[in-house]
Amino acid sequence: MPIYEYHCDKCNEDFEKLVFSTSEEIACPKCDNKKVEKLMSGFSHKSGENFNSSLGSSCTGCSSTDCGSCH
Repeated sequence: MPIYEYHCDKCNEDFEKLVFSTSEEIACPKCDNKKVEKLMSGFSHKSGENFNSSLGSSCTGCSSTDCGSCH
């Protein structure tokens, strides 16, 4: 069950929705508008040795855009 990102043109709200079925009707949680646009979204993946070595790390320098300061 994927989580999709949507945008409502009526109230300019971006939101995420867990979708259980392709036939499910999606509505904006803010204004209940049913004409929403599915957004393209990216994801990040961290694996292998770098991931395991950072599990015990107490790094607090990471941000949503840059994790290079502690790895």
